[in-house]
Amino acid sequence: MPGIAAVKGTDKGELDKILASISHRGPDGKWTRRGNDIGLGCLELYVGGHGKQDSHFAIKDNIAAVIDGRIYNVEKGEAGDAEALIGLYTKYGPGFAAKIDGDFACAIMDGEKLIVARDWVGIKPLYFGHTQDGTLCFASEAKGVACVADDVKEFPPGYVYSREIGWRRFHSTAVETPEFENYEQAKKLVRQYLMEAVEKRMKDGAVKGITLSGGLDSSLITYMAYQIDPKIECYTVSMPEGQDLPLAKDVTKYLGIKHHILMFGTDEIHEILPQAIYHQEMYEESCVHGAIANFLAGGFVRKSINCVLSGEGADEFFAGYDGQFRQGKNPEEVAWIVEDSIRVAHNTALQRLDRLAAANGIESRAPFLDSKVVDFSMKIPMQHKIHGPEQVGKWVVRQAFEGCLPEHIIYQTKRFFAQGSGVASIMRAEAEKFISEEELQKHNSDPTSPWLSSVEELYYYRMFKQTFKQPACDRTVGRWDPVRPEFFRRFAGF
Repeated sequence: MPGIAAVKGTDKGELDKILASISHRGPDGKWTRRGNDIGLGCLELYVGGHGKQDSHFAIKDNIAAVIDGRIYNVEKGEAGDAEALIGLYTKYGPGFAAKIDGDFACAIMDGEKLIVARDWVGIKPLYFGHTQDGTLCFASEAKGVACVADDVKEFPPGYVYSREIGWRRFHSTAVETPEFENYEQAKKLVRQYLMEAVEKRMKDGAVKGITLSGGLDSSLITYMAYQIDPKIECYTVSMPEGQDLPLAKDVTKYLGIKHHILMFGTDEIHEILPQAIYHQEMYEESCVHGAIANFLAGGFVRKSINCVLSGEGADEFFAGYDGQFRQGKNPEEVAWIVEDSIRVAHNTALQRLDRLAAANGIESRAPFLDSKVVDFSMKIPMQHKIHGPEQVGKWVVRQAFEGCLPEHIIYQTKRFFAQGSGVASIMRAEAEKFISEEELQKHNSDPTSPWLSSVEELYYYRMFKQTFKQPACDRTVGRWDPVRPEFFRRFAGF
């Protein structure tokens, strides 16, 4: 997960400041390219394998490009990702982004033009803002923009920007998946596309492991990766009381996979909490819960490898958040909750995935976010994703892989990563030692402050503000919780 940066206007050292602030994203090299009033920068992360190691920046025919992400287009051939990006831009102009099969945030310098784009799901991050002199700056993380500008904003997913064309939304046409005739065909295609997605991400030989929580999604990724490379290894972090650890052990024992386990306790949580909030750039309660285990997992993995597969994305695109969608009072509300989880994924779950891998200098690849998998998932009706009176989520995925793993793994109930690893209850108790309900009420009565849901969230917010002092940074933090009454007021149009 390399870091990228770009400036348009007079560069008074902003490009170098941005790159310095996100240096953790690319520990293996720094590259810059400057024109008359444009600058590009890339911090490289080498993950090995058979691909080009300098694949995230390129110059060809006086066109320069940087990219955070991976391009999987067949026509890419042996080209690096940035070189392939230039090829698509040369062929399609500003329409290049719609033609990319992959995940990306990128910037292209073509003469006097700077063109910037981000994938429509928002898998890869991007932010922008203006210096006091009006120079437009872009960076992979909010902290990169915050160190040179006050008006920090998230670059919206699914957009291309340049001063010449303005903000142009695009709809991906890189892949096409068929309509299906019946449920059995849907199951078959879900399995086929997921297997292809895993194989695609392992093709370059860089992936050496899987972050296995023990939940359904990472367990299925483990099964699929094992079919391609029986030597693949798994990495799990947990507290002693974590509910997911026994399931993770069951998966690796069933498949005969080498399993690395890191146990952690309250001391480790206290030590890394400020770091996790700083890197994740969030104070939302559930996201911070997940940050602890994710941050520790990244550091654990990095000791031996630096490229892994992750199960992220299944809950959003296949309706896995049962604690949320069950709050819906009718099919319309249920569908709206599921669709809204996709809409906000870019600055909730996917932000956590990106930041905490990048903080540890590793690359995490997510097959459930593959272009074909995502495209096909959007065609599957809700009754195939959520099944029966008990409203079991990810139903079509479970049935597509029925028999591949033990039944108690395939049909397990959803637990958030923090619950499964044992973090959530400890974090809540710790926050209550330092923050009172009266302090929370006082904070929420201030119209200039963001509304917070608990003393725990105020505890995290104060840590967040130690670095992200600009009010604009508060607004970059994603929030999603359909259990809150205001969610349904918004749904009803109040």
